[in-house]
Amino acid sequence: VRTPPTDDVTLATVWAVTQKLRKRGVLVRDSPGFVVNRLLARQSSVLTDALDHGNTVDDTDEAVLRLGVPMAPSVLLQLVGPRVANHVRHTLHEAWPERFPLSATLESLAEGGEPVVVEHSPRTVDEIHEAVLEALADEVGHLLADGVVAEAADVDTCLLLGAGFPFWLGGITKHLDQTGVSERVLGRTFGEPAATHA
Repeated sequence: VRTPPTDDVTLATVWAVTQKLRKRGVLVRDSPGFVVNRLLARQSSVLTDALDHGNTVDDTDEAVLRLGVPMAPSVLLQLVGPRVANHVRHTLHEAWPERFPLSATLESLAEGGEPVVVEHSPRTVDEIHEAVLEALADEVGHLLADGVVAEAADVDTCLLLGAGFPFWLGGITKHLDQTGVSERVLGRTFGEPAATHA
């Protein structure tokens, strides 16, 4: 993470240590949620909205497991813990309230309760899946526009190596391009030259 006070010597030292550890580094700008947590939280916003509207956990899990990810969202939530997930949601809500709305269900789970249906209008698993992809495309667009990462390939690297996104899809941005979601949401593909993202 490069912050305004980070000098070139410090950054070079970090890269050298990363290489010695045989890790793949991705340079990111300091920003709430960075890359992986920001995208997973955006995905979670869609899923908790579905739960708030009467969908089941099985519905929301199936909608995401279709991507070939290694863990169902409900299992990831248990691993992270609802209180931590809700704290992350509040942090991102403070930064971007329109993209990270608070959730009655997540608030309840954080307090040890059950999902809360605020309005019974469930969607199909297909609709939830598409909404997840559209939210991810939109958020990747914001990551690039905000300069959190330099290019779409950085987002793919973060999700492949940091979240277990399946290699066979070629990365989330390639998948969003190939399925037409990025074009539909942003009016362009992520595979276009980086200059078009400015």
